[in-house]
Amino acid sequence: MPERTIGGVYVANVTPFKDDGTLAVDEGAYLEHVAWLSEGGVRGVVPFGTNGEGPSVAMEEKLRVLEALFDRGSGLQIIPSVMQTNLPDTLRMIEFLNGHPAAAVLVLPPYYFKPADAEGLKRFYEPVMEASEHSVVAYHIPKYAVPVPAEVVGSLPFWGVKDSGGEPGYAETVLGAGRGVLVGTEDDVRSRVGIGAQGAISALANFVPEEVVALYDSATSGDDSVGEELAGFLLEARAKTKEHSSPAVLKRLAQERHGVPMGTVRPPFVPLPQGYAAAEVLRIARGPAGTGGAA
Repeated sequence: MPERTIGGVYVANVTPFKDDGTLAVDEGAYLEHVAWLSEGGVRGVVPFGTNGEGPSVAMEEKLRVLEALFDRGSGLQIIPSVMQTNLPDTLRMIEFLNGHPAAAVLVLPPYYFKPADAEGLKRFYEPVMEASEHSVVAYHIPKYAVPVPAEVVGSLPFWGVKDSGGEPGYAETVLGAGRGVLVGTEDDVRSRVGIGAQGAISALANFVPEEVVALYDSATSGDDSVGEELAGFLLEARAKTKEHSSPAVLKRLAQERHGVPMGTVRPPFVPLPQGYAAAEVLRIARGPAGTGGAA
């Protein structure tokens, strides 16, 4: 069975870039954002994933920020995303993380060559698992990358999978093989936790961590009345985050909550238009009263 040390709500935390022409990673803002998240009841963060613009961040930048994040000791679990396009760089990042107290590593397979068959995926993941001192979580996000079939997850010693595909039967098959599931979208939290998923990795928790934690708690407790209401607010808010570049929206909404300048996005994403109505999206996501109190 999957280790029970992994579970609850994790934030697919965004990466602030300086809006000064350099587009450099703003390490100070990054750490301040994570510190604010630590006060919102979440279990941990997942740096440099999809909404963290991982493919747009250089290896050296990632290692520098992760070093600072581990050194700061926020009290949160850290599950770094390893989204390199090749095995050597993947192993280099795994080796770096072996010297740090990560809760696990979230590993995306090389995503350029499609389709990738099961044997090819095993050839990639086997040396990763051999090299890693931490539990390995497969990153299944078929909309953007190479799918990781449930059969591959069940045939290798993964902790489990981040399921951002949501295909019918996928999570059930992974759970049935004795592996864990971290839900990749807020829309699926209630249904997937209800069948045994251990937690969720949430983009919306960048700006409404309290509401996402409350949604997860309602799913684990079986409180359908609260869960249904929260899910409705978050579903509408999630749709709003897709009207522009999601990382840009998430950064702006997080900035609206805590006041830390979250900068801009790197190409090919584009910044938000002037006059973006952040307060309106926050009002939708937090409901009439707001689970977490005043913004």
